[in-house]
Amino acid sequence: MATLNAPSLLDTQYSGDCPLAPAHGKYTFAATPSADKVRLVKLFAGSKIHDVKAVNAALGASTTISLGYEYVNGEAGGSATALLPATSTVSAGANRSAAAPVELEYDAYITATVGGGAATGDLNVVVFYEFQGK
Repeated sequence: MATLNAPSLLDTQYSGDCPLAPAHGKYTFAATPSADKVRLVKLFAGSKIHDVKAVNAALGASTTISLGYEYVNGEAGGSATALLPATSTVSAGANRSAAAPVELEYDAYITATVGGGAATGDLNVVVFYEFQGK
């Protein structure tokens, strides 16, 4: 189980006065095995995640993707499936989170975890969040 960093992880996220802002994370899988995790984007402590949209290419037979978060400082409390439980990515499509809003206690990485078979193709994730400061 490897942890990979997406190029979008280095993007600066908005943290000003606007009540709702999008954060975009993108990764291209290349035969990425099941159980590998990708850190897509980093959000700041005090952010409240209201919605998540995942758009994927056909990633391969038996593949799934789950979306969650992990705290940058290693604190307990993150969840690999908090934003989107394991969802089939066998064919191209878009999925939205049905989770209640999630408040981040610490700076956190938004993660995508591969399940089922090896994944090959593009994944785009847009997180709509409210920066409340902390």
